[in-house]
Amino acid sequence: MSTFSGLHPVLQEILISGLKWDSLREVQEAAIQAVFEGCDILVLAPTAGGKTEAAFLPVIDSILKNPTGHLSAVYISPLKALINDQTERVLSLVRRAGLEAAVQHGDVSGSERWKFQSGEEPDILLTTPESLEVLLSSRDSRHAFSNLRFIIIDEIHAFIETSRGVHLRCLIDRLSFASENHITRIGLSATVGNPNELLSWMSAPDRNQKLVSIPSPPSKKEFSFVVEPDFFARIEAAADAVRGKKSLIFVESRSLAERLIEPLKNLLTNVFIHHSSVSPEDRKAAEASFDLGGETCVICTSTMELGIDIGDLDLVVQFGPPLSAASFLQRLGRTGRRDKPSRMVFILQNPCELLITSAAVESAMQHKSESLKPPKYPADVLAHQLLILLKGRMGLGKRQIISSLLALTPFSKIPTDTIEEILSYMEEQGYLSRSGDLYLLGEKAEAEFGKSNWKALISVIQDTGGYLAVLPDGTVIGTLDARFVAGDPGRVFTFTGKTWRLLHRDDVHRRALIEPSSASRGLKRPFWGGSGSSAGLSELICLGVSEIISRRRTLLPLPENEAEMLEDLILGLPDDITPGKLHIRTEPEVNGWSVVVSTFAGETVNRVIAYLLRQNLSGRHEFKITPFAVRIFGFENPDAGYDVSRALIEISSSPNSFEELPTLPDNLWKFSVCLPADVKKEMAKAGYYQTDMVREILSGLDF
Repeated sequence: MSTFSGLHPVLQEILISGLKWDSLREVQEAAIQAVFEGCDILVLAPTAGGKTEAAFLPVIDSILKNPTGHLSAVYISPLKALINDQTERVLSLVRRAGLEAAVQHGDVSGSERWKFQSGEEPDILLTTPESLEVLLSSRDSRHAFSNLRFIIIDEIHAFIETSRGVHLRCLIDRLSFASENHITRIGLSATVGNPNELLSWMSAPDRNQKLVSIPSPPSKKEFSFVVEPDFFARIEAAADAVRGKKSLIFVESRSLAERLIEPLKNLLTNVFIHHSSVSPEDRKAAEASFDLGGETCVICTSTMELGIDIGDLDLVVQFGPPLSAASFLQRLGRTGRRDKPSRMVFILQNPCELLITSAAVESAMQHKSESLKPPKYPADVLAHQLLILLKGRMGLGKRQIISSLLALTPFSKIPTDTIEEILSYMEEQGYLSRSGDLYLLGEKAEAEFGKSNWKALISVIQDTGGYLAVLPDGTVIGTLDARFVAGDPGRVFTFTGKTWRLLHRDDVHRRALIEPSSASRGLKRPFWGGSGSSAGLSELICLGVSEIISRRRTLLPLPENEAEMLEDLILGLPDDITPGKLHIRTEPEVNGWSVVVSTFAGETVNRVIAYLLRQNLSGRHEFKITPFAVRIFGFENPDAGYDVSRALIEISSSPNSFEELPTLPDNLWKFSVCLPADVKKEMAKAGYYQTDMVREILSGLDF
């Protein structure tokens, strides 16, 4: 019996008559069959590859065959915009089948939210982790998940390496505890370097698992490159590339997006902006602009990288080099539909950016993508889940608290002693109190997290301290960095391609009152913390750069000018670099000598190495850090490389090398204020400082 013929007759009729399908795609066949067999599945397929239907068809089929009248499936997305985009697509299937779906996230008005007390439950709920936390931690709504049979996680790769991913994994466990059924888990993802590990993270060792990975059919790809040192010449090149087309211009920061929009508006007809600090209304307008005829250009960050359906694009522009192979593939996948070639134009500043871009494209050619790793020591989320556990209760004993936390997969390997230490610290600090042997939430927890019905516990995402930019009539324009609005009223600035004047800053409600302005001079441009850093260049791209330098050429068939540019750059670099091995050399400077330690390991790792060298080298030295190397200035002799080598060997052999790394501020993780100093230190070493990776790199020293 074919997979199609095994579907419920109503679903077959919907596919044939409603969607005009006469067959299923290979990825849908494989996914449906695996779910029929009772497997948790991870579906890997490119954008527009049919992943959504691969997830929802077996779910709808199961509900039709075994209706319960209760909630049967939860779809979880990293973005509210992605849910909004998927809603109509899902509803067209669900409603034709006579089923109901509900949407619940922060932008859904109270009147449209699912009301548990009404007794009317949808068959499928589309939500975010934060809104799901609200539902799961509400005593009135816990019963609603007792009949749950499916969890669908879209763009799962966007979660795994973050505290938000740890939170999601806890929610998966808690849904499993709440349901009387075996819950099948379905993950949807773009290409990742370690898909089996991602599947295992979502599933569990004792569950049936299956990877559904259908290779993309070969397709034509067209790349072009503009290398131009002048910023405004690069803007003109971008405008020339997209003129008359439907296009996206990807940038790596909100600040750069804001810098581009005004000059591009002067050069093009329809220009929109899309990033996380723009109002939801402006983002929706940008997404809807592709439904219009003629020229449309949207300047965006990674907010347009995930699976929001924007139809058939003519072109994608990458302004600056891509920071990862995965990001490059996601962005490239925005074009090339309906048998058209995928087209991307790279607008670059210098030959170094061309080298980085070549490494990204080469990685994709070789079917390489970044491996994703969950946080190793997520004590911040453990503190969050502890607060959730105690909220609304009259107290729990230590043994019950510890067993409840250890039952959550992300914390299963955290020692009991560590949890007891966290409990003691939170009690000392007033976040917890005790009544006999029972722990309760303390006054400090009430004060810091209890406002607005414990709204702070909904999310583990750190509040960046932004100020909502609003007009006098209450219209929200977006969110501005607190430091940007810290100046005196009267400041004029550009934002979302328009000019505004700051009227008043309300520090209590964190709002910046603004009004339109006609000023043309003295304009400031907004900035946001963390924008525009090269620290995001992935380890895979850095390694790819070292491979190109090692072989002395790129594998890409670059145009003649760009090929010569890259060749000249490589000729000026050492010819004895070996990928995966530290390279140390001494170079002459105007005053003395410098030592270059080439790691090709990324900027975070290199910052740690620089800090450790600063503590171990005698004399005063200046350091320059890039994703590829650490350069140390201030040596007086050409044998300085040996001094640096000896210092690195000493660092690598000492068991206490990482003990003196700087203490990180409490605001780096949202709930780290609840953690004792030594726990925060271990969390910083495992996550922020990547000390395991640093040790691995230094362990390969061979002089």
